[in-house]
Amino acid sequence: MTQTAAGASGELLQPLGPELLAQYRRTGYLLLPPDFLPADVLGTVARVMPSVLAEDSPARILERDGSTVRSVYGLHRTQPEIAALTRLPALLGAVRQLLGDDVYVHQSKINIKAPFAGDQWEWHQDYVYWLQGDGIQKPDLVNVAVFLDEVTEFNGPLTFVPGSHAEGLLAGTDVDGMPLGYEDAPAWVATLTADEKFQVRPSIIEELARAKGLVSPKGPAGSILMFHPNILHSSAANISPFRRAMLMFVYNSVSNSPQDVAEPRPVFLSDPEAVALQPL
Repeated sequence: MTQTAAGASGELLQPLGPELLAQYRRTGYLLLPPDFLPADVLGTVARVMPSVLAEDSPARILERDGSTVRSVYGLHRTQPEIAALTRLPALLGAVRQLLGDDVYVHQSKINIKAPFAGDQWEWHQDYVYWLQGDGIQKPDLVNVAVFLDEVTEFNGPLTFVPGSHAEGLLAGTDVDGMPLGYEDAPAWVATLTADEKFQVRPSIIEELARAKGLVSPKGPAGSILMFHPNILHSSAANISPFRRAMLMFVYNSVSNSPQDVAEPRPVFLSDPEAVALQPL
């Protein structure tokens, strides 16, 4: 599957072979096995998660119930151990292959679907948020999700329309106002909740799903899911008694750094330091 090899410190690996690169270009996503990254990655995340989830800060987003943690953002800026994971040679090398450029982390987060409580995410594309909110002019980004738990059909896996990234930016409806349960939150919170601010019309979703199908990548903890920022995706609520958590990094090309916008989002959502990462 890979061309991974041990090298000197700072050497950039090229772990994705031609077949995997072609698959990503065709479908808009890749699911890689747990052995793609070092075995201690999950342990590293597990050590920092209790303090991350407990800290009451604007970067922590709760579910509608006001108590269940949904997401925590900006971890690569506040947690040195998480920042180190963004520079793992295989991970950084793969992202460089996909984007063909030096990269930095535009955004990082832990997304959690708590047992019985994890809400759905409506159908959407990610790039429109980074275009409209952060002034990123091209979809030259890659989402990387590390499964912190086993992802099954029961605990709210991501669902993609494979190949939909090739359609470009789909017509999104900018929904005015704040979602139910978040009425008193800052305006930027509307871009982070289950009620998507930029909604894709159901007719477009149906047309693409009928033509291209649907897929929900699943796998054991430690699996790596990479996906294009324009792939159409959603996720169902977690109806199971088992947590579904993911550590997510959004890598951006350094040549595609955010431009000035009228109302910049907080730095934990849009990192202003577009400095090329070097492998560990």
